[in-house]
Amino acid sequence: MQVIRNGFLSLLALGALTLGSHAQKTLVAALECDFPLASNDDWSMAASTLQYYIDTAKGWRVNEDSFSFDGPAIINVGGTDHAASLSITISRQSGKATKTLSSDGKSLTASGECRKMESSGRKF
Repeated sequence: MQVIRNGFLSLLALGALTLGSHAQKTLVAALECDFPLASNDDWSMAASTLQYYIDTAKGWRVNEDSFSFDGPAIINVGGTDHAASLSITISRQSGKATKTLSSDGKSLTASGECRKMESSGRKF
């Protein structure tokens, strides 16, 4: 079994400027999510607490029922970095989250719980 060391994931929230030079706010929410240990026959993923900045300018999609993100990621497996695909879906009603990492025909899914961060954010 190989171990994925998926460090702190933070998608930075930046404002975008429209063509008319008016500031457009793209940050929708700031969430903190707890994920327990997840494993399968190929990989294991350590338990983690991650901060997600739901920002439409950074690829997040905002739907009536959920926030979602699909994009590239770098994972470390057995001391070697690998390109991976990351998919995250967070329910707006329940706060339940699903995170899936896929690489080299393998995937690992972890389910967690999210809550809204305080406006000042959490200090680590």
